[in-house]
Amino acid sequence: MYLLDTDILIWATRGNPAVLKALANLKDKAVTYTSAVTVAEIYKNIFPSEIIKTDEIIRNHIIIPLDEQTAKQAGLYWRDYTPRLKTLSITDCMIAATAKNFELILVTTNTRHFPMPDIKVLNPLK
Repeated sequence: MYLLDTDILIWATRGNPAVLKALANLKDKAVTYTSAVTVAEIYKNIFPSEIIKTDEIIRNHIIIPLDEQTAKQAGLYWRDYTPRLKTLSITDCMIAATAKNFELILVTTNTRHFPMPDIKVLNPLK
């Protein structure tokens, strides 16, 4: 089972052929999820012209809400990794924690954002 990161859904919304093909391959293999945090990240910079297409793409995946256990794990990731990774965001920590707590493979092209050794990360374009 796969957890789709923000970048993957943005590229899908914008019609990136390589990402669309990779998503189709993943959906043939397993259930795909995304995080409520990812939805928020997408919507913070969405163009009005992208809302309908974005909603269609998001609805193709199960959305996992942020729960207490995941929030705590995100805080621990933030504590452990930000001293050496100054560009790490709390939202990336929340997404990584979702992957860990739900035992999902995180699908992203931004693999450097997820240095946590206890999660599996897949770049579908490599």
